Amino acid sequence: MSRERELIRRAAAGDRDAFDRLVEGRWARIHRIARRITGDGEEAKDVAQQTCLRLWRELRRFQEERELDAWIYRMTVNLSIDALRRRRARPDREGVPVEDLAERRMPRAGSGPDVRLFALELERALQAVTRDLPPRQKAVFVLARTEGMSAGEIGRLLGIAPSTVRNHLFQVRARIAERLRREFPGLIGEDEGRAD
Repeated sequence: MSRERELIRRAAAGDRDAFDRLVEGRWARIHRIARRITGDGEEAKDVAQQTCLRLWRELRRFQEERELDAWIYRMTVNLSIDALRRRRARPDREGVPVEDLAERRMPRAGSGPDVRLFALELERALQAVTRDLPPRQKAVFVLARTEGMSAGEIGRLLGIAPSTVRNHLFQVRARIAERLRREFPGLIGEDEGRAD
C-alpha cells in the first residue's frame, strides 16, 4: 500500500495527524485556487477551511480508485463558486482592490513608471472582466490561467466536457478582448478575440 493510501486510510479512521499530513502539502494550492476564484483573501481562507472540514467529514466515503487531488480541488472549486454566488447575491458587493490581487503581471524588462502604470491598468481591466464572469466561467478561467491546467484536466475536475471548457475560455477571452478594445483602443485588432 502506498504511503498516501495509508495516510488516507488512517485519516478516514479518525487519525488527525494523518489528516494533517494529507492536507499539509495541498493547503497552498487549495488556498490559491479559492483566492483566485473568490478574489478575496479572507473568503479564500474560509473556503480553504470549509474544504478541509468537508474533506475530514467525507474522507470515509473516498473511493480509492479516484485521485485524491482531483477530489480535493474539485471540492475547492465548488465551494469557491458557492461563495462567489453568495457574495454576488449580497447587495453590498464591492470590487476586489487591485492591491489585494494574489499575483500581478508586472513587466520586468523596461519597467519604468509608464510601463508599470500601463500594466496596472491592464490588470485592473482584466480583474473588472473576470470579477463579473459567471461563476463556472470564472472557475474555468482561473484554473487555466493561474493553475496552467489543460481543457481535459479542467473538464475532469469540474465534470464537464473539454469542449465546454474550451467554449468557456473562448467566451472569457472574447469578453476580455472587448473590454481591452474599449479601454485601450489600438492595443488589439478589431477582429482579435471576437466571439462571432
